[in-house]
Amino acid sequence: MVIPQSFPGEYADDHGAEPVTWRFEPLAGTPMLGFEIHSTVRGVGVCGGDFDSLEPVDAPAAVEAGLFLDAFGALTACVLTGDLPCTLEGPAGEQLFPIRFAVELREGEAPRREPVIRLSIDLEGQTFSVVDDRFEDGLLRLAAALPDGFRFRSCLTCLFSDYSPAGNPLLGIRCHRDDRAQYLAMTGKRDYWSVPMTEEVPETYLCGEFEPRVRGTGYRG
Repeated sequence: MVIPQSFPGEYADDHGAEPVTWRFEPLAGTPMLGFEIHSTVRGVGVCGGDFDSLEPVDAPAAVEAGLFLDAFGALTACVLTGDLPCTLEGPAGEQLFPIRFAVELREGEAPRREPVIRLSIDLEGQTFSVVDDRFEDGLLRLAAALPDGFRFRSCLTCLFSDYSPAGNPLLGIRCHRDDRAQYLAMTGKRDYWSVPMTEEVPETYLCGEFEPRVRGTGYRG
């Protein structure tokens, strides 16, 4: 199960900006384990399964506080930033580095309609940056841009993780560590549907059963 994790960030819109604390918390009461994102913006609690589907717990209070909501009741017309902790392997061993993200949610867009995501990391006096529309692709491109000797050590680069052929969310990857033998034996998309999912976690999450990914493994290769 996802271990609760908190990290600093900021919420900004046309009315101004303020610091916030983002929290990843286990999603309770579901047959398949996952996570939710929680925070408080202008005194109003917000939560959701992704950064582009954060809904206020009190919609009238959110409107009164000047927050913009889309047709589905989720935050929009704003920029969500944060320092997402991620473990990197490097010359000095394993270290936690913050990955700076900015998710730009544009007014009038429904959830998961390709918000702009900016990711960056500071290493050895340099800033490495990418722009994408999902954490998956953005983090992979960021990993490829790292200096020699550095690599991500997280669920994104783990041997037992994958994405659903039906599509993947803005943030989150599926873990199959409890059924690793079946997962590693699969040969194509048809086989993947029968592999049980242990849980869904953020790509930057790291558990004690991490093993480096081998190219060509699983549905995503």
